Amino acid sequence: MADWQRLPGGPWCVYSVNPYVIEEIAGRITTDFQERPIAPSVFVTQPNPHSLVGMENNMYVNAEEQVFDMTLLEQDIRIVATPTEFEWNYGDGTSYGPVSFGGTALPSEQVGDPTATSHAYSSPGNYQISVIVYYSGTYSINGGPMIPIDGRAAVESDPQTLRVWKSESKNVADDCLVNPAGFGC
Repeated sequence: MADWQRLPGGPWCVYSVNPYVIEEIAGRITTDFQERPIAPSVFVTQPNPHSLVGMENNMYVNAEEQVFDMTLLEQDIRIVATPTEFEWNYGDGTSYGPVSFGGTALPSEQVGDPTATSHAYSSPGNYQISVIVYYSGTYSINGGPMIPIDGRAAVESDPQTLRVWKSESKNVADDCLVNPAGFGC
């Protein structure tokens, strides 16, 4: 005789010859979720790869939902990883987050304007910037309802280098044709 288990929240049943397999799957799913090969998100800096001291550098991440199908204890399992929070490491000892907003691209005429995820550097240098994307998960067994997974997975992006330069301006009386030894010639 087949064993069926009624799941709360709806008229769903999940079939298993061994009814204890469902509890065992639930016990292992958090660990399996943490070990899934969630692909790192791609993040972008504006401007890139060079900036100036004091200039706001807009940063945003393109994080997408990821789906994994697998077999666990002879049951068909689907895990859905959804990005929910973002934590920026600006490479100069400061960070921002975790926050629920991953930023957004700016039109070219607004590059340099402050945004929720932007950062201005106070010193020239090469800064290694990265972002950690936190994923919440749900799973289903044999096509049943999606069940929340306890905990979350943290996936850090590959760092990118932002080169921050110092700019100086000077007033000059002559152009380089008149004074070839002048400033900037």
